[in-house]
Amino acid sequence: MSLFTDLDKNGFRKKVLGEIAAFDEAYIIYSDETIFKTLSSLPEVLSADTVFSYLSVGREVDTRRFLKFCLSLGKDVALPVVLSDSKMEFALIKGLDELAEGAYGIPAPLSGAPRAEPTERDICIVPALCFDKQLCRLGRGGGYYDRFLISCRAKTIGLCRERLVFDRVPTQPHDIGVSLLITEEKKRGR
Repeated sequence: MSLFTDLDKNGFRKKVLGEIAAFDEAYIIYSDETIFKTLSSLPEVLSADTVFSYLSVGREVDTRRFLKFCLSLGKDVALPVVLSDSKMEFALIKGLDELAEGAYGIPAPLSGAPRAEPTERDICIVPALCFDKQLCRLGRGGGYYDRFLISCRAKTIGLCRERLVFDRVPTQPHDIGVSLLITEEKKRGR
């Protein structure tokens, strides 16, 4: 898809949010289910020591089912904790009931939860509003993940509905893409 190519990041985000709001519920359910099946069968997931992920909210690709799956396999699961306007870390959880309201109203691990740093034996599920075919991502604009990904050694995986994969998204030199992108239609990798 090549819509919105003449827009800056904020204009692009606004248009993409409009697209997301217009998705019918059947498409959301179908894409969530198909993405989960692909993601949960990846060798990288099955062999990972720790799964670093975001907790989906609203119409983001569902990660809750995937996180429960990982916990059922006995994997360590870590979710983000926003520490300041520019810093984010990850903390381990044993279940989705170990969360409290965090920054931006997004559930986060309880204070005092053990912190975790990704290694090359881990995976990191990276959120985005949309991606492009080069695996570049457009997030919500806080830059938390771009700063985190600079030193992330884990394999990075993006989840996205195929209708939100564009020919190009607006990027800047500090923006960091992912190693693998999974949609309901295909996997794209570097």
